[in-house]
Amino acid sequence: MDVSMLGPLRARGDDTLYARAMPEKVELVESYAVEQEISRNPRTDQVGDGTGRIEITVPYDGSRFFTRQAVADVERVLDRRGAGEHRATIGHLLLADHTNTNGLRGITRHHGQAGVIPISVPVARNDGSLDLTGDRQACVIAYDYQPDNPQVYPVQLEVSLDDPDSLTDAVAGVRSLMERGRENPQWLIDRLRQEASFTSKLLFTFAVNLSLPVKEGFYGNLAPVVKEMSIEWPTLTSMQSTELYVEQLPRAHEPRTRRAPVRYNPEKSCLEWADVPTWENLSDAPKRGHAGTRIFHSAVCVLAIGHPGELFDQDQLEVSARVEIPGYLLSGLEARSYDATGRPQHRQPEHMTTLNIRTTVYPGDIFAGRTFSPYQQFVFDNIKPEDARIDDIVTALRNARFTVEQPRQRTPRDPISPMWLVLAHRSQGPDDLDLLVAVEGTRSVLGRKQLTDVNTEISSESDSGQLKVSVLGTLPRDHRELTREMNAFQQKLRERFRYFQSQGGAA
Repeated sequence: MDVSMLGPLRARGDDTLYARAMPEKVELVESYAVEQEISRNPRTDQVGDGTGRIEITVPYDGSRFFTRQAVADVERVLDRRGAGEHRATIGHLLLADHTNTNGLRGITRHHGQAGVIPISVPVARNDGSLDLTGDRQACVIAYDYQPDNPQVYPVQLEVSLDDPDSLTDAVAGVRSLMERGRENPQWLIDRLRQEASFTSKLLFTFAVNLSLPVKEGFYGNLAPVVKEMSIEWPTLTSMQSTELYVEQLPRAHEPRTRRAPVRYNPEKSCLEWADVPTWENLSDAPKRGHAGTRIFHSAVCVLAIGHPGELFDQDQLEVSARVEIPGYLLSGLEARSYDATGRPQHRQPEHMTTLNIRTTVYPGDIFAGRTFSPYQQFVFDNIKPEDARIDDIVTALRNARFTVEQPRQRTPRDPISPMWLVLAHRSQGPDDLDLLVAVEGTRSVLGRKQLTDVNTEISSESDSGQLKVSVLGTLPRDHRELTREMNAFQQKLRERFRYFQSQGGAA
């Protein structure tokens, strides 16, 4: 039946005045805070208790929200009741799964397993100051509640500090590409050259990790966003030498970044940036509609600092992030809105969870534990580039107790300029020492002339060439051991290739 055929709603038997109005907005927001310390003794703590708030806004517009029908409903009853303070119920808010909250029991009426909150707004005042159709006033109803603390920390922050010689993601990225069978030696070698020349900046890397529990029957599409991120900065810095790079999503086989805006906030003395997207780790995600924990990671943010001198004078810095998750409440609470006739409202409540994390980092501790990634390149002339020379490289690595993965060559093979990739790794105490060896070959033909005993000149040709070996090493903390290993590897190759060089490159 059409609601308009019912006529003005009169006061019911319980003397309640009902009106056919609707809220402009019903919003449920929960907020949680986490403190974290990144140091030699890291820790993570929940800050106080979570907070929750239900806020309902009803404009007195006489049109879309507080409709002409609602005005007629009110006037019909007030004509009989006379002047005074009066309220009208325009609908109800039904709350499901509110067992993980405190503070709602006193304001809800139980209806089965759910709680019901009447949405009641003022419609008359003693002084006559309330205008139901002027579109200049609005009623805002707010209820505060306290959600239980989550069983897992919902947000964590990763922070790393790398020196200019560090290419810490290169070996991991190459390994991932090789496992997928999509290695591209030329691209990787070009990348090594480009990044190895990037020697004038200090790199701060940030990533936010989220653990969001979902209940049985939840089918929502979660899309968390890091709305704000900042790092305390000791002094006004030159923004011309400060750059922010954010990983592009969705992730591709070859990493992509975009330049993003970063600003200095003089009031808070911090560098700020905003709107960092996230991606979901689907490998261990619960099936759609099943209970479990969904894991999200933010795009990696790299802050390149051109003049980092003041940074080393700081004992500690504070990094903060605020994450918003629309369509989701961490407590599991759900709300549905109904009008005065008991029908679902066209505009349903909005749900939002806000996660705030404040992380204290100690640059000295982080810098002491950073991964060193020195890069070396050396050239061997008069060496014929062929698989046998790659076998020599593998042998030299295995003699140094490295485990060597099967070398990969560019496909299709280029007989003039062949390329190979070799990955080697070994345990170095509690850490892993990795070497990425990229080999570029260039073939050439050498012409020779020889004078015999009878003064006869004999001309001949032999294959030769050049090998250019690029080596990237990674090892946490101990740069001296890593440099020693890379220098020893270079020396072994020079000793091994000296014989072939004396033969003019012939095998």
